[in-house]
Amino acid sequence: MASKNVAIVSDKLAGAMGGAEAIVYAAHELYPEAPLYATVIDYDILPEHWKNLPYRTTFLQHWPMAIKKYKAYFPLMPLAHEMLNLQEYDTIFSSHHSVAKGIIPRPDARHVCYCHSPARYIWDLFWTYADLSGFNVVQRTLVGAVSQYLRMWDVSSSHRVTQFLANSAYTAQRIKLFYGRESDVLHPPVRTTKFYNGESEDFYLMLGRIVAYKGFGLAVDAFNESGKKLVIIGDGPDKQELVAKAKSNITFLGRAPDEVVMDHMARCKGFVFPGKEDFGIVMVEAQSAGKPVIALGQGGALDIVRPNETGVLFDEPTVEELNAAIAKNDAMAWDAKAIEDHAEQFNEDTFKQKLHAYIEGV
Repeated sequence: MASKNVAIVSDKLAGAMGGAEAIVYAAHELYPEAPLYATVIDYDILPEHWKNLPYRTTFLQHWPMAIKKYKAYFPLMPLAHEMLNLQEYDTIFSSHHSVAKGIIPRPDARHVCYCHSPARYIWDLFWTYADLSGFNVVQRTLVGAVSQYLRMWDVSSSHRVTQFLANSAYTAQRIKLFYGRESDVLHPPVRTTKFYNGESEDFYLMLGRIVAYKGFGLAVDAFNESGKKLVIIGDGPDKQELVAKAKSNITFLGRAPDEVVMDHMARCKGFVFPGKEDFGIVMVEAQSAGKPVIALGQGGALDIVRPNETGVLFDEPTVEELNAAIAKNDAMAWDAKAIEDHAEQFNEDTFKQKLHAYIEGV
């Protein structure tokens, strides 16, 4: 029996469109009549086929610079979501990594929250983000005070959720730690048909936003030492510093169109992922191209990589361990078809079937 009245809630639809947004639109394909609520929406960046959906926004949409500088309004976002009137809906689905789960449902309504992660910048990575932002003592104290309020709200609002879904076993552990709630693991959807396998050439590949916690610096140090070839696709605040220290065996391509990304994924001899992520969709994309993944054995990589079958895991984020894992990858005889088959468990159709069952409470 289908839900009578469904609403879909997202943190924001602005800035980069990534995994959280993919969840929102997957839910909307299941419930095309459901309105999509978001903190703010940047209509200019929405793909054409998503522009005319039944969107709703919070009051922050019309505040000065809220679309481009939405992070500056973070302390007001809990209030903005609580002021959304969702009392008419029997079922609410939220895609949460910041404040989306904080809506106030009707007491008898079902609220299913897909949690990408309890907000890392107010919990365990608060100090990391403070260091990366270069906060002085005064700024750190003020941001810390706001974060204390947000942590209390984050915990209290978690009790408004009927069913938590986590994108990985690692995220499920964090939901339990910070919210005291159990959750079911439902891996995010991946377009496994997008990539294809080609003959491997003598280079490794990294892809993504070049920021400190994703491990690009570690990879540059490791490949500087080994002399092996590495291609890095992406941009970010740490790019110029890494370009300056990288030796000639490391190539930076910057932002690249899909065709370039797919071509390099098809031809690389392995995909390097030395950071710790809640899930890490790009690792599945690499495997869907039949390529082994060399990853830090923490976080979402534990859900994705089968050691010695679809890739190599290393224990500690050090140059020595990463280079040892690369050497092990070089010595392996990989079965590209088996790696591709493994990636299929994360495909979009499987995700939608399972998500529909959760939303319906089946």
